[in-house]
Amino acid sequence: MHCVTLADLAATLSQHGPSLLELRPRIPSATIMRYWTASRSRHELWHRVMGRYRDAKHAGNYGRLADWWSEHVVVLEEVLVSELLTRVVAAIGAETAAVDGEESHESHQSLSAVTHGIYLGHIEASNRVAQIMLESCGARVQDTVRLNRLRYGVERWTDWLIGRVSVHRDRSFQYSIDIERSRTFYDEVREGASCAHRDTTTWLMNAAMREMLVRRTSETSALAQANHEVASSALAMFRPELFDDYGVPKSVWLNRLQRDAAKLKPFDFAGIS
Repeated sequence: MHCVTLADLAATLSQHGPSLLELRPRIPSATIMRYWTASRSRHELWHRVMGRYRDAKHAGNYGRLADWWSEHVVVLEEVLVSELLTRVVAAIGAETAAVDGEESHESHQSLSAVTHGIYLGHIEASNRVAQIMLESCGARVQDTVRLNRLRYGVERWTDWLIGRVSVHRDRSFQYSIDIERSRTFYDEVREGASCAHRDTTTWLMNAAMREMLVRRTSETSALAQANHEVASSALAMFRPELFDDYGVPKSVWLNRLQRDAAKLKPFDFAGIS
């Protein structure tokens, strides 16, 4: 799975964040741990790759460093781009626990803790990428310039996605890059435009984000299987009942309707002649 597909998933989850937060079903611990395991396994692969850079640098072998950049620049791209999904999933986890308040279910607290822990691990990997970019030992100028532009683009789109998934303006946007920018996006999304206008705007913004990422990333994928495991485990945490028969997340209105309907007692037809 290409890292741009992970960004597409992040955009979808962000777009339907309020719907996903409306029902807030209990999530099995095994499902949450699957996301933890998949993410941590990918983190280990990232750090192994970056460890090879460190070894070549300490050895002063610039030939090995040049080869490392040629072989592994795609991994650096994936660390940067997949941070979009990590932050959005962490934001949904935090919002799920916060919406419940004091009555938050244990599974929601576990979801929040795990997604936050994965976020911290991803930030550590991203910081290592930033340090490698800063040193750029053995790198071609065009590679470092492209990575830097990709990083700035990802940061801006991160704030857009976090602003869109948030359900309360006074709550801290802890998973955004620039809090004020996320709040601005939050206000823009919730201005008094029609649903059709918001849907069109969202579609255009998602397309613009994808175009930027495709333009600034490689065509190949470095860790396709690891990316697939992370994506599938993230989706598994949002239960099937949150999606319709076409795989599209249900609207807030539909989730509320189904939740209220489930509370109603069956009608007794026995007394009707």
